[in-house]
Amino acid sequence: MKKYIIYSLLALLTVSCEIVDAIDQDPPNNLVPDNVIENSDDAEALLNGAYGQMVSYTVSHYYMYSELIPSALIGTMSTAGGGTANGEFAENDLQSDNSNVNNFWKIIYAVMDASNNSIDLTQKLPDTEISDELRSEIIGEAHFLRAMTTFDVLRYFGQFYDRSSELGIVLRTEPVNFVTRSKARNTVEECYTQILSDLDFAIANAPDFNVNYRASKVAAQALKARVLLYMGEYEAAAAAADLVINSSARSLEPTFSEAFSKGNSSSEIILQLYRDENSDTDQNNRKRFYTGRAGTTWFPELMTGDPRQPVTYSGLTVLKTNNTATYRPTYFMRLSEIYLIKSEALARSGASVEASLTPLNVIRNRAGNDDATATTTAEVLDLIFEEIIKELAFENGADWFAAIRFDKAMELKPTITSVDQYILPIPLPEIEGNEFINFENQNPGYNF
Repeated sequence: MKKYIIYSLLALLTVSCEIVDAIDQDPPNNLVPDNVIENSDDAEALLNGAYGQMVSYTVSHYYMYSELIPSALIGTMSTAGGGTANGEFAENDLQSDNSNVNNFWKIIYAVMDASNNSIDLTQKLPDTEISDELRSEIIGEAHFLRAMTTFDVLRYFGQFYDRSSELGIVLRTEPVNFVTRSKARNTVEECYTQILSDLDFAIANAPDFNVNYRASKVAAQALKARVLLYMGEYEAAAAAADLVINSSARSLEPTFSEAFSKGNSSSEIILQLYRDENSDTDQNNRKRFYTGRAGTTWFPELMTGDPRQPVTYSGLTVLKTNNTATYRPTYFMRLSEIYLIKSEALARSGASVEASLTPLNVIRNRAGNDDATATTTAEVLDLIFEEIIKELAFENGADWFAAIRFDKAMELKPTITSVDQYILPIPLPEIEGNEFINFENQNPGYNF
């Protein structure tokens, strides 16, 4: 697959000189849908705009919030020095006017909207301007990004844990304009249906795996395994995970540390954000998570003695997502998570203790630990939860959502006293700007 210059929808954003070999000409300075989508190069640039939204410093940082917010919520990361807005996450006492909640909502929907523009306008390109193969790949990749962002909004702002709930999120499958701006919330089941539909499209049409900072068929299959697990479709989740594990596209690194130290060349990372020495022009901002530190409660106690601890954090400083050698990428999905999804799905679907522990022990052994042993499913599930935290802490909300799935959140953090705190409030600006959302259909616990 070609490498690209990554553009935002509104301005040119150069991510790396290493990935400038596909587009020879500069796009218009004002890169908006109306003046770019005339040929295949424009279609590629428009898709790259979705990736550009994730890394741009001109908007809130999708990548930063997807690690900082969930880790602060469950206590694996503190928010010392982060001010009132971040302090609300640490205390699990969010308000609908919290600026970081609003920024997180906005940037996820911005990426979703960029994906919808890419799908819509690439579909409309004349056959003379783009090959069938490239059109299919671009639209498939955009469907993956739409699925990923829809799932992220659902698991942070909708009652994702209850498929019968009316309180899903606002599904957006077309570009936002003055006509489509106001839209009602969809049910949780409708959201899951849309996510799976987009992922199946991506599995069929997205590019084969080429680099770990672009969407691909294997990334779509991996995300599908994660989504099915959250849905409670355990047998299907285990089967989807198996397809990824048995694929030749990705393989585990020999050691835990190598999964991160190899950066863009890691054989284990399924999807991450592209980072290099030019990714951030402000060297102070490259620090990232300057308000985030490893927690000082249950998390370091759990990590004590595990070989992964020195790679994960030092003292109170997070290391693996602040990896200076690889320019601090965000890890959206790694193959090790897929092994853990398979283990959890097997255990929850009634598989034997031995079968459930087999994929778990692959990850334990790679970390330098002996095989785990258990006699009951309950023991297996406890071992899986601990392994998720040790292996995936600070990675795309893995710690927070595992605590919810395993019913550990209230046990681990006294400030969590209600399931209402499992999701964030719909931001006040969305309530004020969307005529179909009001305080009556705000998430429970955030009505006032």
